[in-house]
Amino acid sequence: MKHRLRSVFTRTGNDCLHHRSTPCVDRPHPATPPLTQARQQVLTLRNDLAELPRLAAFIDAFCAPLRPGDQDTLALQLALEETVTNVINHGYRDGLPHTFNVTLSADDSRRITVMVDDDAPAFDPLARPPVDTGAPLEARPVGGLGIHLVRKLVDRARYERRDGRNILTLERTLRPLS
Repeated sequence: MKHRLRSVFTRTGNDCLHHRSTPCVDRPHPATPPLTQARQQVLTLRNDLAELPRLAAFIDAFCAPLRPGDQDTLALQLALEETVTNVINHGYRDGLPHTFNVTLSADDSRRITVMVDDDAPAFDPLARPPVDTGAPLEARPVGGLGIHLVRKLVDRARYERRDGRNILTLERTLRPLS
């Protein structure tokens, strides 16, 4: 039997993220026009920061038919750029070329699901303790602010290690069309 690691963070009504060790129950989402079909696209990236513009264009092209607001677009861009940068800079330290996948999908409730799937050494970014943003700078450990940012930008995040791969799944529901 394969060992699975899983962490889940979810946004609560007061806009804070809490760790949950039990399965999450999805909240109902406001009614929005249905998509004509379920959408999913995959982008394969090299472990090179020069790939970030391709990632940004991929997100924009995928989300364009959904007409997201600027705040939703920026949140998705920042969360994914931070996640992919971490995979490139910290996951692949052997200096060899690697590829990994970013999968975007959307459902009828305007929920965007992002899956970053890589074969770097095991690392659960959600296992890190929350950042104490109230602590003086000199008292804070180095690192972890990017993960903190990602947690704040998405509605739900979960990690699992499966078949030798890190799988980080992020979800954000786009605001209803006005």
